[in-house]
Amino acid sequence: MLNIENMGFGWEAANNCLQDVNLHIKRGEQWVITGENGAGKSTLLRLAAGLLKPSSGTVYLDGVDLARMKSVEKAAQIGFLFQEVERQLFHSSVRDEIRFGLRLQRLPSALIEERIQLAIETCGLAAVANKHPLDLHSGQRRMVAVACLCAMQPPLLLLDEPSRDFDPYWMAIFDAWLEKNRQQGTTVIAISHDPEFSQRHFQRTILVNQGTARISI
Repeated sequence: MLNIENMGFGWEAANNCLQDVNLHIKRGEQWVITGENGAGKSTLLRLAAGLLKPSSGTVYLDGVDLARMKSVEKAAQIGFLFQEVERQLFHSSVRDEIRFGLRLQRLPSALIEERIQLAIETCGLAAVANKHPLDLHSGQRRMVAVACLCAMQPPLLLLDEPSRDFDPYWMAIFDAWLEKNRQQGTTVIAISHDPEFSQRHFQRTILVNQGTARISI
């Protein structure tokens, strides 16, 4: 599903942030990315999402060069969860936040409302559905971002430190959502420093170290 071939990337201050990255992710697989702070894990995830353009090499999604895909096309195929979810919350209510991505896909109104309600119920947000997302506590804010992904139903999920900010109650809800995606055949790639979370959900590991990413046995 996701093929990264001979990819390199450098920020202005670090010309060799990542180099010679080759990864092949099959549809329905679940991978966790590990490595030291500053190793390039978040950069790798953003490159896989098409949010950054490689300095060299190519990222393919279902055989199509990500660099050639329009933003709306990528949004339909890839769901991205940032570490700081405040960066992806812009609307005045939880419902409107969830509705935004669905409207960009030009889905029928009835289907949009159906998906919004399902996402709200799945993510435990019924009691705060009409509140401003930034008025919620950190765990709820993260779950609002998850609800947006839940409604969009992308076949590929890219999650940057998804288990942060969750107490046991919200962690259980998130675990159930992630397990449901696994059963439905969603491909998931996540960055995590949480060994218990990683053990629960991921069978394969990508280690980012010394400027490249390798499959860790």
